Amino acid sequence: MSPLFPYLVLAIKGVLREPPEAAGTVEAHVGAVELGALMAAFMAARAPVAGLVGFLSDALGKRGVIMLGMGIYTAAALGFLAFNDLTAFVGLRALQGVASAMVWPVAEAYLAEVTPKWSRGKAISIYSSSMLIAQVAGPSLGVAVYKLCLAAVGPGGLILALKAPMALLAATCAVSTITLLLLPPISRGSTRVEGLRGVIRGLRDLPPTVSRSLKVMYINGLVNGLAMGILNTAAVAYVVEEVVSDPLYIGIFFTVFSLVAVPATMLAGWLTDRVRRRKPVALVGYFAGRAAMFLLPLTRSYVLLLAVGVLISMVFSLSAPSMRALQADLAPPGLRGTVFGVQQLFYNSGVLMGALMGGYIVEAYAERSFRLLGYDLTGYIVPFWLAGGMGLLTASLFALYVEEPSPHQD
Repeated sequence: MSPLFPYLVLAIKGVLREPPEAAGTVEAHVGAVELGALMAAFMAARAPVAGLVGFLSDALGKRGVIMLGMGIYTAAALGFLAFNDLTAFVGLRALQGVASAMVWPVAEAYLAEVTPKWSRGKAISIYSSSMLIAQVAGPSLGVAVYKLCLAAVGPGGLILALKAPMALLAATCAVSTITLLLLPPISRGSTRVEGLRGVIRGLRDLPPTVSRSLKVMYINGLVNGLAMGILNTAAVAYVVEEVVSDPLYIGIFFTVFSLVAVPATMLAGWLTDRVRRRKPVALVGYFAGRAAMFLLPLTRSYVLLLAVGVLISMVFSLSAPSMRALQADLAPPGLRGTVFGVQQLFYNSGVLMGALMGGYIVEAYAERSFRLLGYDLTGYIVPFWLAGGMGLLTASLFALYVEEPSPHQD
């Protein structure tokens, strides 16, 4: 739905009365507030629920939580088909955030529970790659469904055509919910804590080195979320204003960004399992990716921008699954849902705050310029270098204070 939400908002508001392909100029700014609310609602709901649900999944069972989350996904998609009210849309988007919090981190924790330690990196990387593949294919699929529906119902059914991808989403979510019945429950024994008190007791009794490592990862998640929120806001504005304004090239940039991440993510899982070390691979990605952020606002050529973007995507994709596999190695069996959920709470909160901060920073500095070492630099160096500096700080904390467990320990 990501390419279609802006047009759906405008159609519901009555601003867009004919297909955008035939409308000429589209006054997109008229729906900016509502579109921003839709984006914020998802993350605002996802962040706190992720922490709570991870805790509950350890106490009550992961399979049931994942199934309930997919059921909520299905209901939210059906809700978009049933309502033509933007306030309802914001609520439904928040409901999707709740569902995401119940599925994504809990599923990662489930995979960590059912896989041996030195297959865990591959399993988590494959799961992460599925999201990247969806980011590449999903927008195109949504537009294709819209086009087919519009051809069938005609211009008078514009709102119906714009909402048509939600019908496909509802159907696939329902099928996914049913397939989850095939998931074997995690055996009780040593991998399951008993009730909420057991979870609390397990967290309290963590070894000092494990507790410190996980706390540093939580801090890193918050700061990295801030950096990514700022970067996501600044990147689109910078590309449009300073490099190329044609939406085609912007679409190509983000498609390539996601495409190259797929093999890099798979490589990370294979590599960390093969060498039996997570931390060095994660650190390479951390330092190289954050350093590359300093180069982005210096590139005015689209080809160079694409090259730097590819570099950032690849190294970030090396570090992220390696870090999550290390987090799973550190967390005791039966407590991984809590650990993954709290990590998501910190990261998502950071992204939400960073996205809001990024808009103000770009507005304040985009039209300014700075002279450094004899070169005139655009004001866009402020959000990009701020995000890069935050990333280098978290990489340093990770290097100094996160302790990887023994290769023979699980």
